[in-house]
Amino acid sequence: MRLSRAGVALAVVAIASFAIGRTFGALELFILGAMCLIALLLGVLYTSTVRLDLSVGRTATPIRLRAGSPARIDLSLQNNGRRSTPVLELQDQVQGTKAATVMLAPIRPGEETKVAYRLPTRRRGELVVGPLDLALGDPLGLTRSLVRASQEVVLVVHAQLVDLGALRAIAGRDPTADQQPRRTLATGGDEFFALRPYVLGDELRRVHWPATAKMGDLVVKQQERPRTGRVTVLLDRTSSVYDEEGFERAVSAALSALHAGWRGEDALRYVATGAARYTDIRSRMELDTVDEQLATVRWAERSSLVRTIDEISRLGHGGTLVLVTGRPTQDLAPGIERARRSFGEIVPVICHPGGPNDPGNSVTHGGEGGDFATRWAQRTSKIGGRR
Repeated sequence: MRLSRAGVALAVVAIASFAIGRTFGALELFILGAMCLIALLLGVLYTSTVRLDLSVGRTATPIRLRAGSPARIDLSLQNNGRRSTPVLELQDQVQGTKAATVMLAPIRPGEETKVAYRLPTRRRGELVVGPLDLALGDPLGLTRSLVRASQEVVLVVHAQLVDLGALRAIAGRDPTADQQPRRTLATGGDEFFALRPYVLGDELRRVHWPATAKMGDLVVKQQERPRTGRVTVLLDRTSSVYDEEGFERAVSAALSALHAGWRGEDALRYVATGAARYTDIRSRMELDTVDEQLATVRWAERSSLVRTIDEISRLGHGGTLVLVTGRPTQDLAPGIERARRSFGEIVPVICHPGGPNDPGNSVTHGGEGGDFATRWAQRTSKIGGRR
């Protein structure tokens, strides 16, 4: 508990009144000082005896925060006490900005109130929200007390996701691609995958009779087909080829390309320069895990895009390689030519366009997501026809 500005001013008036009244023998000033002192004591007594019994909930919307996308924090406060709360000032600290401040009207016993404020998501990465404090004071505004209602939480702002067209791998299949099942349900093939309700037109030989007898309704076996290719997305983390904005575009482009490959229903692999291993993505959970990694990925001082291209070229033959980089170096074009012996198609994504070493037939990402999506569609529209 502490004095507010008004309380400090009133304390100064009380001291001055006592001092001047003693000097000049003015009874009126003694009475004024006494009145000020009584007001301060009543304020301290009120503030120190107020007890809050609140349940506080904090929720971020949407659940998966994206850089550059609207987001907010929803706060719910329920009064579990027997008396109405005083007027409260809610203060929620947000990293990199001023604290969000909201005034709350008195909450009756058993009632709940909800408030919300906008959350800044300009940058991906970790965002610390909190602690959440409730400030209360006496009716005259002379004293003020802070109550810690909730500790800080760490939210993760994920990279911006650009809606790109589905990318399908082409010729020169990966030797392991046929060993990995499709992620979506299909109607052909011989391997059992799942059960679904019977619909008119399904073959009776597909009916799963034991499950039908148990459930009471006709259900059929849903089958799966093998994948026929691989999409490999390579993110260049070399710090020397980026500025800060360029690296953010590169992370966004890599994540967007992974989602485009996921919709293409082929085997999917993520690789980053300077990393110890690559990541095969066979499920939505694994894709979300890579999304979490990209939310906090940083550039590396020592990494080589061309060396990584050579390494992944030796892992398996086939499919489409999407390589995301900043300012292309002189040795990139020869590295791409060597990789064409292993990959059916190579799609360079350049996040610092306009340099002298830009490889031909590349997709540029200069900052606007819509323009990037258009260039991506123009570049990849020919790939599906060469499967």
